[in-house]
Amino acid sequence: MSVYRFLALPLGLLCLGLGLQALANTAPQRLAEPLPALAKAFKPDAGAGAEVIVRRTHIQLDEALMGTSHSYVAVYINSDEAARDYSQISVSFNSFYEDITLEFANVRTPDGKIDSIKADATQIQSPNDENFYHDRKELLFSLPNVRKGSIIEFQYRYTDTRKIIDGQWFDSFGFHWWEGRAAGQGSRADTVHTAEISISAPESVQLVFNDLGRFGIRHQVRADQRPGYRLWRWSGNQLAAVDLQSGMPREHSYTPGLRVGTIADWHTIARWADQLVEPHLVTDSKLDKVIADIRKTAKTPADKVKAVYQLLQDKVRYVFAHVGRGGYEPHDAHEVFTNGYGDCKDQSVLAVTLLRQLGIQANTALIATRSMGLPDMSVPAVTFDHMIVHIPAQPGLTDMWMDTTGDSTLFPGFSLGIEGQPALVVDEQTRAITTLPLRPASEHYARLNLVFDKLEGQRVEARFHVELGGMFEDRLRSLWQLTPERDKYFRELFSHIYSSADISELSTRHADSLWQGFEIQGRLVFEQAWGGGDAPLNYGFNLTQLIYLFSDLRNLHKPADRKQPYVNEPGYSLQAQIDFLRPDQTHQARVKSQGQNIDNAYYQVNQSGTDKGTHYQVEQSLTLKPVRVALADYADFYHKTQELLGNRDWTISYQLDTAATELHTLQQTGNKDSGHYIALAKHHMKQGQYREALDAAERAVKQAGGQKNHQAEAYYVLGLAQGYNNRLEESDAAFKKAEAMGFSL
Repeated sequence: MSVYRFLALPLGLLCLGLGLQALANTAPQRLAEPLPALAKAFKPDAGAGAEVIVRRTHIQLDEALMGTSHSYVAVYINSDEAARDYSQISVSFNSFYEDITLEFANVRTPDGKIDSIKADATQIQSPNDENFYHDRKELLFSLPNVRKGSIIEFQYRYTDTRKIIDGQWFDSFGFHWWEGRAAGQGSRADTVHTAEISISAPESVQLVFNDLGRFGIRHQVRADQRPGYRLWRWSGNQLAAVDLQSGMPREHSYTPGLRVGTIADWHTIARWADQLVEPHLVTDSKLDKVIADIRKTAKTPADKVKAVYQLLQDKVRYVFAHVGRGGYEPHDAHEVFTNGYGDCKDQSVLAVTLLRQLGIQANTALIATRSMGLPDMSVPAVTFDHMIVHIPAQPGLTDMWMDTTGDSTLFPGFSLGIEGQPALVVDEQTRAITTLPLRPASEHYARLNLVFDKLEGQRVEARFHVELGGMFEDRLRSLWQLTPERDKYFRELFSHIYSSADISELSTRHADSLWQGFEIQGRLVFEQAWGGGDAPLNYGFNLTQLIYLFSDLRNLHKPADRKQPYVNEPGYSLQAQIDFLRPDQTHQARVKSQGQNIDNAYYQVNQSGTDKGTHYQVEQSLTLKPVRVALADYADFYHKTQELLGNRDWTISYQLDTAATELHTLQQTGNKDSGHYIALAKHHMKQGQYREALDAAERAVKQAGGQKNHQAEAYYVLGLAQGYNNRLEESDAAFKKAEAMGFSL
């Protein structure tokens, strides 16, 4: 399984790794006592699946700061699961900068025998990464007879062959041993009983390193055995196993990691990167023509930036082609354009070249993406895995971070993968790390508009329209572009809105647009949903239908199983507007239940319903606030989430209303004579609709004309309506007229 060096320098944009020579031919100097002695002194924990007995690394730096690093690991295997996970060790490396030698690898079997690695169980592989051509390889080896009760040990040596930055040295080291789980199911970091990192460096070298005191890591400096050298040593004991869980903080605060080097400030890194980038900001006649064409059509700064973004999206695809180059230095801008492909630094160099030629201030910027977590940036080093473009605020433009590497990604390509992450603007004047902005919850949204618009027999149909922003737009656009059977996938996905409905139509908008957000629309069909005629029509919707579609809140760990703090970041918003169609005028909406509003430290829910006459409209909004939940508060967060998921349904029942039926019958009457308005006035009074009753009574009197019987009753009804409207004198007068005409009061 794969092995990871803690905080290892990235293998994408800027990759530092190892090259392989061979198994050592001579007996190496061990960093630990012989395996039989280790086994005799070790007392395993019966409850642990595996335990790292010793994790030890020693680095020797010479006067030129070229390093040789020896690493030793011994692991006790105490379960079948651990035996599977540790059955194959894999180390990723970049052969451009270092060599590696596997010095030895042994197994002590449960019966005490020592078995060594076989030559045919060691191999170098080049990862099969689509669109990646680089010097990264993987050293893989498997030990024989790894099973429960075994102890495995191995030791390897790295030797620097080239410097990344001349005259400087830096690296990152973990005290745990990270081992990939079988079948690619994440990683494990087991308990470490003894962990040591030591660096022997010339006395003239001043090392800069982070403080690990909060982890119980001890630090010492003393004279080395080599004259003129000092030995720096960090050590820790009984380091607890690390439980990796979803929703953990991005910071590497859950495990100690040493960042150490000779670089005292970020200015050094910025100048180094600038010296790599600036020589490649060059054009040729072909690129000059493109720039001239842009000038003809793009007149404002904003138009010029968009034109550059459009050009790279249309003409340059993402390919990492840096075999024999080390992965740090970009190609010339005009070469990237001519080739029609380039990685992040190539595309950023081309974009900056174009922008500057168009009069726009712009620089490349190094980024540590979220795939790296949130590295400790207190010690300057080349700790970045991506490059984008920074356009500072200037006349006609606000401050902007532009990433062109996505495939048909919404302008300016600013994605969740870089939000809130460390960035270093590549400029010889840069002195410090900056942090990329975090977008508010309102910019990460999914908005559902659902309209029930057709009743046909027992069938009910509805159209839906989903608008997206931020991470939801990025994710669903990408799924639509890359999923092989995308129509089938999206039909299954959106069938979760109502599991009882079929999706009869599904389409999208703006899937390839750089300027408009991706949208999904379609129709839902509910068979045998209504009895028709006088039967009630029942509708329902719950906020959780949105939650289950767009979030994973129902998959939270139970409090007893949670081992790490929880972070909801960034925040996001889920919104819905649902229009429930009224069957006809004889049915009235009855709200049988409605969802509750919520406002706590984690969530805000607002829900309302309005009878619009032709339909009943429900509006819902859920905001998940960006919060960091300490482990001590996780139970409260979990219970508040269960309350959210238990939010009541909105249940709207359109039921036959006799009064509405009567009114509908009256309204449909073709003969609008005095008798019609008398009946209408009586209906309104029965319903307490006194203003409407008065209007109808006045029209009844007017329509009665010379019809004495109708005229008498019309005045009587008018008197009643006037009385209900507190027009008492007029009411008395109307009653007297009715009585005078022979109406019996």
